[in-house]
Amino acid sequence: MGMLERIKGLLIDPEGEWALIEAQRPSVLDIYRSYVLPLALIPPFASFLGGYFFGFGRPTLEVAHLTFWGGLLRAGLQYALSLPLLFLIAFLLSSLAPHFDGKSDDRRAMALTAFSYTPVWLASLFGLVPGLRWLDILGLYGIYVFYHGVTRMLRCPKDNVDVLTLVALAAAIAAATLHGWLVHLLAPWRAVAL
Repeated sequence: MGMLERIKGLLIDPEGEWALIEAQRPSVLDIYRSYVLPLALIPPFASFLGGYFFGFGRPTLEVAHLTFWGGLLRAGLQYALSLPLLFLIAFLLSSLAPHFDGKSDDRRAMALTAFSYTPVWLASLFGLVPGLRWLDILGLYGIYVFYHGVTRMLRCPKDNVDVLTLVALAAAIAAATLHGWLVHLLAPWRAVAL
């Protein structure tokens, strides 16, 4: 199945798409190679291009633009760090599944994590245009996508899906915080006022 069909299915009919994913049994390598690697490029480079061409508003300055090389370094680092953090979340979910009467399965947990991030990655396209950056909130649809995949992918009973979804959300927020901190530590914000 092509990436665009998978995206469309996850956004329009997550329940049906999870049934297809379960039947196809994609490997972790296939998920990364054909899905995660291209889609995970969207957030760092949308942020980089938006910051470079349009800049960011700051309280003390009217507009600050990213320097080209500083922004490119930062985007590359964001991308490189996002790949193992996604796997870390999947591994955590696989480890936690038995505590919610589910089954531990790293491959299924990776599929659940990667495909649930689809709305987050797509919503980050709004970072290209300064006035639309607030629409990143549409990425929260990923919670809904995740919710519909937990039962199929981790064999979690419906009674425990709500709590496991909240735990997964907390893990994703913690991973995003760690990701942001590491990026800031390794590639500090460099901007020029215009």
